[in-house]
Amino acid sequence: MLSKKDKQGLWLIGGVGLTAIALLVAIVANGSKAKAGSDNCLGAVTASTVFVLDDSEEVSQQTRDAIVDRAMNHIRQHVAINERVTVFSISDHSRSALHPEVSLCRPPEEGNRLTESVKSVRTKFQNNFEKPLREALKKEAGSGKESPIAQALTDISLTNYLRAPANTLVVFSDMLENTEKFTMYRCPAVNSVIAQYRTSRQGAQERPEFKNTKVVLNLVPRFNQSPVTLKCRDKFWPWFFGNNEGAKASFEYDYLPGGTVAATAQTGMKQ
Repeated sequence: MLSKKDKQGLWLIGGVGLTAIALLVAIVANGSKAKAGSDNCLGAVTASTVFVLDDSEEVSQQTRDAIVDRAMNHIRQHVAINERVTVFSISDHSRSALHPEVSLCRPPEEGNRLTESVKSVRTKFQNNFEKPLREALKKEAGSGKESPIAQALTDISLTNYLRAPANTLVVFSDMLENTEKFTMYRCPAVNSVIAQYRTSRQGAQERPEFKNTKVVLNLVPRFNQSPVTLKCRDKFWPWFFGNNEGAKASFEYDYLPGGTVAATAQTGMKQ
């Protein structure tokens, strides 16, 4: 008959054995996981977030800091693991050469202490995700001749970047469309702004067709704008984003701090 001490020893040996087996199983399971690609994505993404920066006009440093802060806070609070995050920049070149500045899936930020280096996982999260996104968001804006905001947003909606089961579109712009064919700086009348834009888009898709997309506009303040220009802007964009189906579809906007005078507001463009 085993003594109490012998029984305790057997329980201890059994516990150590079970721990070793569990650790071995965890290591094997971790080693058999599918590997993420160079964009950190693992298989099909289930959600997508797109940030659009209007870099056609300069913004104040205060406004730029707020843009980076709002975008990074959104990523930390709302972007899930393996959700794709893409940053687009709008400028003169967007009409013919629109491409993402960066497009990455969010990797895990914390690792399993039993099977991997927590420090290594955290470093990878920072270097392969947070850092490139922050650098893209901090990019200095230029001073272009055009602000093809509507065309860029429509073009992005036609790509896979906004065709996940659930999507979020976050725009940082003064939303003052200004191209050769259509400009809000010379909007003749509020009631005709939509018809005027639709005429300028003949032969192409007029506005985006979204599904389950949360649209968030962050308005860059621009001073010295005429009341007609601002009223045309406020009437146009709710219509533009109005084709959005699904239970997760929504539209909201908020102003950014700071503000400057838009250079194109002084000259306008010929229609």
